[in-house]
Amino acid sequence: MNVAEGAMPEQKPAFSDRVRAGQRVLGSFSMLPSAGLVEILGRAGLDFVIIDQEHCPKSWEAVEHMVRAAELCGMAALIRVARIEEKEILQALEVGAAGIMVPFVETADDVRSAMSALRYAPDGKRGTCTQTRAAGYGGHRTSFGKLARQCNQELLLIGLIENRKGLDSIEEILGVKNGLDVVFIGRSDLATDLGRPGHSGDPLVEAATGKILAAVRAAGVQAGIAPYTPAECESWAARGCSFFALPSESGLLFDAVSTLRREVDARWRIVEQAAP
Repeated sequence: MNVAEGAMPEQKPAFSDRVRAGQRVLGSFSMLPSAGLVEILGRAGLDFVIIDQEHCPKSWEAVEHMVRAAELCGMAALIRVARIEEKEILQALEVGAAGIMVPFVETADDVRSAMSALRYAPDGKRGTCTQTRAAGYGGHRTSFGKLARQCNQELLLIGLIENRKGLDSIEEILGVKNGLDVVFIGRSDLATDLGRPGHSGDPLVEAATGKILAAVRAAGVQAGIAPYTPAECESWAARGCSFFALPSESGLLFDAVSTLRREVDARWRIVEQAAP
């Protein structure tokens, strides 16, 4: 790209600004320890990836390479930690995550604990080290105060509401000032906890989802969802969701190969039937 002398290339708004402004963003979960697959997601045009450490834990070295791959494509790398725990959140941040997703948020104290681990003092209690990847391997030592303030402003906190406790405490959870940036509704776990495993479209689950969305809208926070089909993106957007996470790269790959296999088998049958 040629840029006129003295001119600066147009800069996109920061991903965190887009999310907080309610702009629709589309991403995917990443379950497999593969930087290459993350890069494919980015080159395909997704806005973000959520690297999963809850259901499919990976070495932090692998996660760091996955974060690099996302950054290479201009895609935000978020990390879903296994639990709300200070040191685990710190590890995710130090490899360069643009934000943290925490599972099973049930109380306002859960939000406060995650906030404290996410942010540097005076806004939190994040541990300080100037030698990590997130700190430029020592390159920000002389301006670390500026970096810390930037991190406190830009790092996203996404909380999963996925059981009855979180549902019942949703107003309390949303009442934490400067807390969650996105409330992500985990419909599968919510359905299971409500006694409807495998039935996220059950009226009871739908009513619970509607309650969460109403509370989120009233609080001025953004709502996230995992659409099961492209058509669902339209319906959830109409209900106020703006943060969309597609099925994982493993699921997308499985579906693509399964569809291809069925199509090839069907064409072979045509050839066999036409043969004399």
